[in-house]
Amino acid sequence: MDLQHMENGMGGGGGTIGNAGTLSEIDFQRLAQTIATSIQKIVQNVSTMQRMVNQCNTPQDSPELKKQLHQIMTYTNQVVSDTSNQLDEVEKCRERHLKIQRDRLVDEFTAALTAFQAVQRKTLDIKINQVHQAKANQYNIPKPPGTSNNTANNGSGNNSFFDDNIFGKKSQQQQQQQQQMQVQEEIDLKAVEEQERVIRELENNIVGVNEIYKKLGAMVYEQGLTVDSIESSVEQTSVFVSQAADNLRKASSYKNKIRKKKLILFTILTVVAVLILIIMIMQLRN
Repeated sequence: MDLQHMENGMGGGGGTIGNAGTLSEIDFQRLAQTIATSIQKIVQNVSTMQRMVNQCNTPQDSPELKKQLHQIMTYTNQVVSDTSNQLDEVEKCRERHLKIQRDRLVDEFTAALTAFQAVQRKTLDIKINQVHQAKANQYNIPKPPGTSNNTANNGSGNNSFFDDNIFGKKSQQQQQQQQQMQVQEEIDLKAVEEQERVIRELENNIVGVNEIYKKLGAMVYEQGLTVDSIESSVEQTSVFVSQAADNLRKASSYKNKIRKKKLILFTILTVVAVLILIIMIMQLRN
């Protein structure tokens, strides 16, 4: 992956935040699209890094490969951090029908984060082993031959001029070899120091990813509480509806009973009135 292309990708990861700490639905959709694109970048980069890590300690390994792996890993870590911050902004949207989309983004980001952390840990293990091997090689560098025989040669008074010349040439070769070894040791030391710096950076990045994991866990837990609250509200609403239906049936029964009582009372009053009317008519005739 080209470094300039990665830097351009990092520049386009922002979102639009609404006023008063809230997020409108339009801004939510725009930010959700940015998050989805970032998750795709993470997944693609993880796949690339996995191939590179598998090439480490093989004939395909090279300083250029290590450099590219470090660049992609640093860039991906920045994308992870930006995406985490964008998910925090998505939380500001209070529209209930958008929560499903937000939860899906959280799940996809968590899966991508898991794969990225696996690559980080594997890379860290490889680099730690390389540093240990490099240090072991430094302590086991063989000395140039003949460096311990100077005193033996100086003890003889019968050396010829020819032998002295040979000894002088060997001494010069030994000095050159020692200088070359010192230069190589300095180069190896700088390489080990650079590897240790990369290891510390990787360890810090892994700690940062763990913090994001904790935040995602808290976010999912809060979402679970929200779902439980909604389910509880639905259950309470169902209970209220059932109670209301019972009350309606009771009210209807009471109303029917009152209607029957009124009808019976009206019938009795009618019969009484008819009887009184008949008695009055009979008295008038008599």
